[in-house]
Amino acid sequence: MSPKKTTPQTDTVISRPIRQTYLIRHLLPLIKTKGHLFTKYGEVLARKATKPESITTTTSSGIETINTAHKGDYVVTNNNTDTKEIYVISPEKFKVRYKKIKAVTKDTTLYQPMGQVLGIRLTKKLLESFNWPTKFYIMASWKEKQFVSQGDYLVCPKGKDEVYRIGYKEFKKTYKISE
Repeated sequence: MSPKKTTPQTDTVISRPIRQTYLIRHLLPLIKTKGHLFTKYGEVLARKATKPESITTTTSSGIETINTAHKGDYVVTNNNTDTKEIYVISPEKFKVRYKKIKAVTKDTTLYQPMGQVLGIRLTKKLLESFNWPTKFYIMASWKEKQFVSQGDYLVCPKGKDEVYRIGYKEFKKTYKISE
């Protein structure tokens, strides 16, 4: 499902989010063939959620998504970005993507990322090839809308079948091309 065009006056998104099934079927093959492998770097702080809590992820372009951390999920703070974005990761994903460095407080620990993603930057040409506007939403794998705009990266964790957004500024501060 392609999103509708934005209104030229406001550049406001006026359509439903693009579903994961569409992204996996149509964009993921392109990410796997034309994208690059990137490795996450820079330390993060994380804590385990002790009860359900709503987490709003804010990037340099504004609110990216809202997610619910359930008991046992990890709430991660990325100290390497200007907004110190906060996001939620399931225990299963967290265990393969982060390595413990040291406890900082009773509830918070410093971790080193170990994750890799295949990613592709959303250029004007790529957006036009899918007939997507410069700003739109996708439905993230955690079943919430995620804001996307031209210049951002759409990525897939290595070996997985899910697609999500990483804002351009945040991507440049936390990922490097793998050699």
